[in-house]
Amino acid sequence: MPRPSLTYPQALQPGDCIGLIAPASPVKRESLLEGAAALEALGFRVYYTPRIFDADRYLAGSDTARAEELHAMFANPDIKAIFCGRGGYGSQRLIPHLDPALIMAHPKLFLGYSDVTSLLLYFYQRCGLVTLHGPSVAGDITCDLPPEVAAQLRGIVTGHATDMQLPPHDLTVVRPGAAEGRLIGGCLSLKVCTVGTDFQPEMYDTILFLEDRGERYYAIDRMLTHLKLTGMFEGVRGVVFGEIEPVAADRDRPYGVVDVIADVLGDLDVPVLYGLQAGHCKPSLTLPFGTQVAIRNHQLVLCEAPVTISSKK
Repeated sequence: MPRPSLTYPQALQPGDCIGLIAPASPVKRESLLEGAAALEALGFRVYYTPRIFDADRYLAGSDTARAEELHAMFANPDIKAIFCGRGGYGSQRLIPHLDPALIMAHPKLFLGYSDVTSLLLYFYQRCGLVTLHGPSVAGDITCDLPPEVAAQLRGIVTGHATDMQLPPHDLTVVRPGAAEGRLIGGCLSLKVCTVGTDFQPEMYDTILFLEDRGERYYAIDRMLTHLKLTGMFEGVRGVVFGEIEPVAADRDRPYGVVDVIADVLGDLDVPVLYGLQAGHCKPSLTLPFGTQVAIRNHQLVLCEAPVTISSKK
């Protein structure tokens, strides 16, 4: 399905309200409260309902309840952004219950990662919404977040051109080169799950970001090979990987994840970098999906803000 024209949500201003949701697995009350306090320390208000603490097996309540929570946050005019409590599992189960027309009528900043990759890609491809791949409220956003990481998150959501930039990062060069394109991607295993769906993202002229956790080296090889066989890398202008921590069974191997990436993607005629501090790592930086970025001098550079800045409160 063709992607609608992109919409850049309104930038947050001091005192704006961020709605917190649990679209996947249950959240821990203590962790969510700590994350909420950290967001308030950044100058924002937070809002959530008791439903956010629901638990139904490995899900944060029923699919319909979680979808209704998400819809209510988009429709509420007092809510200016929506941040996810955590990932885990379950975001993809919401998609049959979602109303893309409602979401498109109330575009807002939406932030999450890991399992929430499904929603980030759905909102991008089906709704034309620029989204944020960033830390979870329960567990990642804390009051002792490093100042540069907190400043980068605040810079992204407020559209501050300097603060939103990624701090200098030492990336491993798998394939050298320079490129520009729209940033898209997320958790590798969830990216694979979009293949064949109507929210499989268009990849032409993109910079693809991929990361994951808890996966064996052979499984990473299998997923990258599958994406390659489906043609997912055709039109991609560059690939940037986050840090992927080896599982215990692979820690003593004479090779590492960079060797696996080079073996599968080494024949791509585009730059490939590894080791960006985003995703399943602490602390995690925030990436604006759908915006123009560039690979220059072995760095990922954000070329535009993911938000529209208004003079009105």
